[in-house]
Amino acid sequence: MKARSAKRSEKRRDQIVQAAVRLFSEQGYYQTTMEDIAKAADVSKGLIYLYFKDKNDVLFYTLRFVLDMYESDVAPALVGKHNPLAALRIALYGLCRLTNEHVQETVLAYRSSKDLSKRQRLEIKIRESKIGRVFRGCLEACIHERLMLPLNLDIMVYQYIMFCHTWALKNWAFRDKYAFDEYLAEGERILISAFLTPKGRKVFESQRALAAA
Repeated sequence: MKARSAKRSEKRRDQIVQAAVRLFSEQGYYQTTMEDIAKAADVSKGLIYLYFKDKNDVLFYTLRFVLDMYESDVAPALVGKHNPLAALRIALYGLCRLTNEHVQETVLAYRSSKDLSKRQRLEIKIRESKIGRVFRGCLEACIHERLMLPLNLDIMVYQYIMFCHTWALKNWAFRDKYAFDEYLAEGERILISAFLTPKGRKVFESQRALAAA
């Protein structure tokens, strides 16, 4: 009974968040009221306050949601991956996939994070830095095992993150030119293949052959 109630509560929260994301994206954060969100979500304004303190809390939850999904869905998939190139591909594909599934939320994060409180912005930065550490760990392992050339990791980590997020931020420029899988393949070529050592290239091609089999 409790599990069913919790599931229903989570579904209602997601319903409110999805409505808020759409309104924040279409008409702006400041122009959107709690009444607008309630109407779009087809719930009462009073019900929203059972889940969120105010409009700012809705925004914070939305921006935190996608970052938390990466930590819960993608990071565990890297556990036990003995080949760092395989782990790096999973990390890249995972963040790109999440971005593709949450285009509006990703764009909203870049537009509206300034509207959060100082404490909330710090928490978002901490969560984003966890994603950076995932990429850094994969890259360090690849370099250590001489699969990739030495890189400036401070810069390269954010090249990976920005590539993934650019699918959302510049979707208008890419959607008519590339299918999502084609965009992913380009990312793999630009961010991984271009920096492989001869040893790394051999391992990488072997992995791709296995994946295609």
